[in-house]
Amino acid sequence: MRSCKREAADLTDWINSLEEPYRQNAIEWLRIYIRRPMDDLQGEIESFLKELDPVVRNYFLIHTRTLLKTAVHYFGTKDWGEFSTVGENPEATFEMPPVTI
Repeated sequence: MRSCKREAADLTDWINSLEEPYRQNAIEWLRIYIRRPMDDLQGEIESFLKELDPVVRNYFLIHTRTLLKTAVHYFGTKDWGEFSTVGENPEATFEMPPVTI
């Protein structure tokens, strides 16, 4: 089981890899969804994840990672290695890394 801290760091990295204005759009969507000010992006995400039931947390992570993966695919600035179709890896899959609870 990955920690909420690690999951929050991963989501923050994905968000921060988006070019503007897509990065701010993702933060705004997340702010509305989790109902937090998002002054400290990683801290607010981690706090939110800790409050969720593990089943709900897993569901949230699966869908949020899918959404962010799609956004990074089209609007990202970083190459996400084997999981990326952006950048230097044209043979990459569009699969998400596994999420475990």
